[in-house]
Amino acid sequence: MKSNLSSNSIAPESKPARLPKSWPHVIRNGDVAVKIYKNKGNVRGENFPTFLLSYYANGKRQLRRFMDFTKASSAATLIAEQKAQGALGAAGLSAADRVSLEQALVLLAKNEGIGNASVPRLVEIVHDYATARAGLPAGVTFAETVHFYKQKHPANMPRKTVAEVVAEFIADRRSAGCSAIHVNDLEIRLGQFSKAFVLPIMAVSAQLVQQWIYGLKNQKTKKDTAARTKENMLRQIVSLFNYARRQKYVPAELTLELSEISTPRKQHAPIGIYSPDEMRAILTAADPAIVPALAIAAFAGLRLAEVSRLDWREVRLSEKLIVVGAENAKTAARRLVPISENLAAFLSPQAKRFGSLNPCQEQFENVGNALGNRFERAAARAKVAWKRNGFRHSYISYRVATLKDVPAVALECGNSPQVIFSNYRALATDAETKSWFSIMPPKQAENVSRSADCIRHERG
Repeated sequence: MKSNLSSNSIAPESKPARLPKSWPHVIRNGDVAVKIYKNKGNVRGENFPTFLLSYYANGKRQLRRFMDFTKASSAATLIAEQKAQGALGAAGLSAADRVSLEQALVLLAKNEGIGNASVPRLVEIVHDYATARAGLPAGVTFAETVHFYKQKHPANMPRKTVAEVVAEFIADRRSAGCSAIHVNDLEIRLGQFSKAFVLPIMAVSAQLVQQWIYGLKNQKTKKDTAARTKENMLRQIVSLFNYARRQKYVPAELTLELSEISTPRKQHAPIGIYSPDEMRAILTAADPAIVPALAIAAFAGLRLAEVSRLDWREVRLSEKLIVVGAENAKTAARRLVPISENLAAFLSPQAKRFGSLNPCQEQFENVGNALGNRFERAAARAKVAWKRNGFRHSYISYRVATLKDVPAVALECGNSPQVIFSNYRALATDAETKSWFSIMPPKQAENVSRSADCIRHERG
């Protein structure tokens, strides 16, 4: 019985070649694979092994039978090489198709060099095209896509790391005359950002930034940072990328995507204020060296960082004013804060012509931490629960109750009227307010008490 397959049949050899242990046996050339199957043949009632080659050419499966494994293996190797080079496919092309193929190879040689003008390279290009084309909207041509990319990604765009751009941006802000407080804030926030993103700035995406912002933790407590802190961090990052866009380090659309990141939802915690009795206890338990700073925080409402940077030259007792300079204010705007009678009583015993009002050694990148820690210890000694920003919150609340004038309090405290109105209105009664601004140093309070007793005794 004759086989209907193409054949290179020869008589069986007396010493067959060593056969593979597993079947089908695969001959590879790059991504091309040709398989050899082991079968049985029968001629005139006699069985003998045969080897069947299987491969695809011109879209059809091709089969070739061999009686000798060595010849089958040689043929499979040649076929795999021809398929890898595209020769088998080209053999089935029409004359017109051959001309088109030659023209494509000429264009390829013109654009990529004659060394790359090969059928495998042409197949690679077609594969890339098909993959990319599937992701383009209908009707958009490759030429339009390339034009758009060249507009957004200039060929001469420098490759800068995040850390390099952060250093440039901070130097730019310093040379522009920004306050030391603002520059310090940039160094802290963007320094943290550059440590987290050790990569080229072009590789940063809006999605990565959003994930990082939302996952920020307080380094001390390991809890989620406040939404306000995350919002401030995001604002500085957007400023950084706006600078990078102006310097042609990143495309404009990246900056736009970053600016569209939604800010984390703020959790509005209730404003905590101290009662007059709690404040008296804290002042009594405080170290004498920090009493002036503590009294200014409680009875003038300065922020902790502003108190920490305050110099005695800016405390004008004769004029009953404290000058908060633009270089020390959070808002970078100079303001004047009135000195109440009770605050003057706390300041006068230790008043100096000049010198820092803060007795603590502060770290420049965390101004106010050392003084704040001593404030907190004073509250602990007085057995009063610590309230974050409690002294400033208390002053603003009692001051609003005194003046009944939200814009005036906002001007004194460096806040917006909207914040004052929404957060601090109706938190203190008139009686509590009067008691707050009547708190005096212990000795003066004793003298006032004795005087009152004497007056009552004389009247009696």
